[in-house]
Amino acid sequence: MPSQGPLIPRRRLGQLLRELREAAGMHLEDAAERLECSVSKVSRLETGRGIPKQRDVRDLLALYEVDDQKLIDRLVRLAGDGRRQAWWQDLSEIVSTNTDTFIALESEATNLRYCVQSVIPGVFQTAEYARELFRALYPRDTEQARQKRVDLRLGRQASFAGREDKPRISTIMDEATLHRMVGGPEVMDGQLRALLEASARQDVTLRIYPFSAGPDLGNQCTFVVFTFESEYDRNSVHIELGAGDRWLEQESDVLRYARLFDDLGRKCLTVEESRTKISSMIGTYTSKDQPAQ
Repeated sequence: MPSQGPLIPRRRLGQLLRELREAAGMHLEDAAERLECSVSKVSRLETGRGIPKQRDVRDLLALYEVDDQKLIDRLVRLAGDGRRQAWWQDLSEIVSTNTDTFIALESEATNLRYCVQSVIPGVFQTAEYARELFRALYPRDTEQARQKRVDLRLGRQASFAGREDKPRISTIMDEATLHRMVGGPEVMDGQLRALLEASARQDVTLRIYPFSAGPDLGNQCTFVVFTFESEYDRNSVHIELGAGDRWLEQESDVLRYARLFDDLGRKCLTVEESRTKISSMIGTYTSKDQPAQ
């Protein structure tokens, strides 16, 4: 399914349109009747699910008797931003609706908290690691499709590097992710080196949940908490489950997973201890392949 364009501008636009409609004392049905369109069209614009047209936005603002030119210009600009092509548009054949939403939020969030218990987080994966991972997860893919998945993963990383307002990336990784073989020894060795390098970045806090910490219900699934500074953006949680992914946007749910992340963090190795753990494993995979002397 093709990307609908950047999600965040559409959500911000929708929130403002809803506030202006309510300030004008109108219900959805009133606005739709006056504009001679369906209620669902107005509703989709307000929830960020519809593709905004600048003409529709101008018509709604006129209906709500908005005469603040700066506000009008802002909303019209948001409508334009909400229609522009997302950077992952060219890879749309491998991008599901769920993935489209995930990348849209990830590319705009102020803070990202990843809790992973299976493989190295996608934002830190090397091309070789990602390729071998996809080879295992999607064995029926053609090489062309597999390369597109790799391009998408690397594109996510590049989008962070290109942002002036880089998000704060906090990551909790189960120690098992360092031991689970993906590809051959050289792939793992290269991945661990890349992970160690990433852990030294100022925008990254990476901690290992060690085997010695024992089991914890909070560490039984992979989840990501997306948070934003803008009051018009909805904080969200994405949970990766075997039976299908889940999205949570209720404030209480987001707070619960944020606290869960913090609770798990207290059982983790410190940042420096985590770096030491990763460093100690570099070379262990390739050394196992060396013949005995």
